[in-house]
Amino acid sequence: MFNDAGLGFPIGINSLTYLIICGFAAYLRNITLRPSLTKDWLYFLFTISFANSINYFLLVLFFSIEINYYEILGNIIFTFLLYYFSHIFLTFIVKFF
Repeated sequence: MFNDAGLGFPIGINSLTYLIICGFAAYLRNITLRPSLTKDWLYFLFTISFANSINYFLLVLFFSIEINYYEILGNIIFTFLLYYFSHIFLTFIVKFF
């Protein structure tokens, strides 16, 4: 809720986005037999794109809030790359420490 207030969004919009991402992650964990970074990474891209599109439609259609498209695109790209680099970092930590 602090994130919503800081961004000027209606209360609960970002919480819904986080719940969508958690739902997709739980589904992926349930169906995965052998984890693969590439498949998980692409699934994560689909997940954050879907969650951000739901967020966009709610903000534009119901609340008529102006959206900065470059900010959304930057958010998606940064989050997508952060997933990959955090995997590399955690693999390094587990291997050497």
